[in-house]
Amino acid sequence: MDRLVGADEQCRSAGRAEEAGLARDITAIKIGDCLLGYKSVQRRMRGGRWNHFRGRMREIEKLIRHRHGEIVPEADDALIYVEVIASLAFVEFGEGFVEVVLGWAARWLPWAGKAAIEEIIYERTKLRFSPLTADALGHALHLSYAERSALDIRTIGAFDVSKAKRAKLQKAKRRQRDRSRKEEQRRAAGAVSRADYLDNSLAAARPWEAFGISRRTWERRGKPMPDGAPISLAA
Repeated sequence: MDRLVGADEQCRSAGRAEEAGLARDITAIKIGDCLLGYKSVQRRMRGGRWNHFRGRMREIEKLIRHRHGEIVPEADDALIYVEVIASLAFVEFGEGFVEVVLGWAARWLPWAGKAAIEEIIYERTKLRFSPLTADALGHALHLSYAERSALDIRTIGAFDVSKAKRAKLQKAKRRQRDRSRKEEQRRAAGAVSRADYLDNSLAAARPWEAFGISRRTWERRGKPMPDGAPISLAA
């Protein structure tokens, strides 16, 4: 059921929702000429300045879509998503985080009772939170490195691969991409790959014929080269 809000409350919350990358469509609710209040419908804003909270929130939503679809199903561990969003929003907005969390939970966990969401919010206000690390988020969401890589998630860590190891893997991937890009550039310029060059050279020299064996047998024996023995170049 949509919540009716007064005009003053709507004005106070507009700035906080906009900072979170959310926009509100406000509809006046009337009976005749009597104004009862306003119905607030929250939607995602397009574009806007990127910030760390919004970036992480969108990656969490990407993870939810990958795992569950458009709505988190009712399960014992489903509220972990709300707990994570509440922790991030509390650091970002301070006491103004309440409406951000309520609006987010209404979108992604519409089955969750308001009392359960407010209990999570209350727990966050009892503790002083510092920004969660990427690895802490990865452990909380049980995000594996494979899932992280497949979804191209960058602001959340992984529970099974440490930050240091991820950095090494990322460095190795960059080196491989650089090698592949340079190889493509050389091919485009007409260069012959080393493998093709060696293969053509062997096809011309035919060193296995010096041993009186086939090429496949010569390759199985470790590709020995004749020492000063004449090499037949016959076709």
